[in-house]
Amino acid sequence: MTGPGLFKYKDLAPKDACPALTFDLPELQYPARMNAVQMLFEAGNAAGWERRTVFIQDDVRYSFAETETLVHRHMAALRALGVAAGDTVILRIPDTIDLVVTLLAVQAIGAIAMPTYIQLRADDLVYRAEDTDAKFLISTEPLLDEALPVPAARAGATEVIAIPADGQDRCRNFADYLPDGDVVAEYADTDAEELCLFLYTSGSTGLPKGTCHCHRDMLAVCDTYWRYCLAPAPEDVFGGPPSIAFALGFGMFVYFPLRLGHAAVLEPDKSPEKTLELIEKHRITIFAGVVSYYNVLTRLIQEKNFDISSLKHVMTGGEPLTEEAEKVWLETTGLPLEQFIGTTESLHCFVTSTRPDDTPHTGVMGHAVPGYEVVVLDPETFEPVADGEHGLFAMRGPTGSVYWNKPDQQEKVIRNGWNVYQDVVWRDERVDFHYVARHDEMIITAGYNISPVQVEDALLRHEDVVECACVPAPDPTGKRGDIVKAYVVLSDNRSGNDALKTELQNFVKANAPPYMYPREIAFEEALPKTINGKILRSELRQRS
Repeated sequence: MTGPGLFKYKDLAPKDACPALTFDLPELQYPARMNAVQMLFEAGNAAGWERRTVFIQDDVRYSFAETETLVHRHMAALRALGVAAGDTVILRIPDTIDLVVTLLAVQAIGAIAMPTYIQLRADDLVYRAEDTDAKFLISTEPLLDEALPVPAARAGATEVIAIPADGQDRCRNFADYLPDGDVVAEYADTDAEELCLFLYTSGSTGLPKGTCHCHRDMLAVCDTYWRYCLAPAPEDVFGGPPSIAFALGFGMFVYFPLRLGHAAVLEPDKSPEKTLELIEKHRITIFAGVVSYYNVLTRLIQEKNFDISSLKHVMTGGEPLTEEAEKVWLETTGLPLEQFIGTTESLHCFVTSTRPDDTPHTGVMGHAVPGYEVVVLDPETFEPVADGEHGLFAMRGPTGSVYWNKPDQQEKVIRNGWNVYQDVVWRDERVDFHYVARHDEMIITAGYNISPVQVEDALLRHEDVVECACVPAPDPTGKRGDIVKAYVVLSDNRSGNDALKTELQNFVKANAPPYMYPREIAFEEALPKTINGKILRSELRQRS
């Protein structure tokens, strides 16, 4: 059960499964007691950023000072509504300034914010409310239909509040408690390790898991990857489709602009067409999205005359980047894709190919972000392996993995203080990391260990393949335990048939080691994906 003064590491991580933390950058020397939101605004005011634009929504630009005022007013409204320190508050609000300032206000008064994807249904919200004993759920009126069943399912233990108001009077209205004008901020006196954020994993490998984040984490992710690798200037503008409920979007659309003093474009419409319009309109310079999103953007840019000349950094993560996708994007736009690797558990990125003073290395995941140490561990002994050898990705730094109410998962992920992930990688002599596959997605057939990413890369080189994913499937002949099965989405001018299957199989044999070719191919209209755009390979494996 949540409550005031709940510490991320001391209270929630068993001693033998607690991540080791390191704070080896000057910016990471935080005080023992700190309120992250208070520190954001105090630092920005001291730097003279009051008039600097930090958020853009539609045609409205919000300055640093205006954002601070909104947060202070929302803090007063939350307290008047009865939100107390330690309460969990679920936020069902699209990616707008309302979500940003409400989220920050929740944290500022010592409560725990939980942004959620707007696509979630009532059962999803009940699951999260029960898991964390959430006291409040704040929702915009258009999203209330899925939120209102939560109190009934929890015997009134969660109250739904409409923001700004509900025209049908089904619940209390946030607007009724919002004071006019400026208010004196009363920040909660919090410890650096007190919980202030719940984010749930995408559920691509089972039920979504709650991950815990504290006040110190909020600034640590700003002061590592974003400060040292992107080093944004005041004139930079960030944009992209990641949701604020996604760890990547949370950092980029909430904390980074206020911590580093640049602007971010807030937009609930995540469609590729809208995204390209926003790049043109607001001259976005820094952009991020998952790989499958770039495949769609590439086609739109080829078909229509969108102006993306303002872009300087184009980043991707969340899915493996194939050589073919990387090549096609570069040929189409002239811009290299910069990879990053992070997790919901770590809150943000700890590996990146972005280099502030140089072009990114292509064909690699990248190098360790300053402030983090990244190694490759033997999957049996969990000892570091030599460069060039395959093993599991592991990290330690100023943020660490702590799960909510998942002790078995906690013990599985933390080994000797390292945060260990089920990604098979290897490191080269330049200290760049290369992705192979997820440990549980490697396809073992006829004595070969096959990375599905390599097969997908070969298939994507075929002009008629738009998207694909490969998984292991039982061998119908019984000669092998498993075979490679490919699920393929074709371009509009082709339809799937046996002749095309044979053509694709021969194409893979000609463009990759022949033993890798998919012995079965299924043509699909679309591939199943998580809310944040990742391909649901687990669902494809179940189909196979």
